[in-house]
Amino acid sequence: VVSTQSTGEEGERSKKPSTIGNFDSKLLALAKKNHMNTEVRRNVFCVLMSSEDFEHCFEQLMKLNLKDKQEREIIHVAVLCALKCKTYNPYYTSVIGKFCGFSKNYQVTTQFSLWDRLKELQSLSPAKLSNLTKLLAALITSKTISLAVLKVVNFAEIGSDDVTFFKGLFTALLSNSEGVVTEIFGRVQPLPLDSLKNGMKVFMKHFLKPDLTGSELKNMKIALKCF
Repeated sequence: VVSTQSTGEEGERSKKPSTIGNFDSKLLALAKKNHMNTEVRRNVFCVLMSSEDFEHCFEQLMKLNLKDKQEREIIHVAVLCALKCKTYNPYYTSVIGKFCGFSKNYQVTTQFSLWDRLKELQSLSPAKLSNLTKLLAALITSKTISLAVLKVVNFAEIGSDDVTFFKGLFTALLSNSEGVVTEIFGRVQPLPLDSLKNGMKVFMKHFLKPDLTGSELKNMKIALKCF
């Protein structure tokens, strides 16, 4: 996955890789515009914007030699950039997935970062909601994270806008093959998350089922059996 797509407020990505600590002035101005107000955030942002692809990005970010809490900024900035794209860019999903596969610490940070976004759904623009839907679906489908990330959601009290968001998310997950759907929903089966499982079950039956047909409806029934 290459990093060539323009990204909304971020503007055009750099077409030439930058040397660590020697970023183009336009890239630095873009970092400032996007409130990258610490050296760590600024460097992470510039690497994300200027890397050739997600593998190159991983290598360049590792060269920053970030420690402890500094490492968390990689995920926070990547999620921020992913949401700000004009349209969904799988590049950021690949970057996040690469780091989560490298260390469980990044998985934890990813979960916390996504929790923050799930708690502010009503304040996100339609474009950011669309990107978040696709980012979540891709990370869950690839097993980078599990459906347990939704445990902060109270499905009994969500508003109409949130209903639209979660319908899009579950529809995307159910559009996978039967085997993948079984794996996605089966991962939460042994976990002590009865409130989440019951909430998802009620949501899918009440809000999702009327809109599903064919394979997606069949996959919903497979998913429900996992609970």
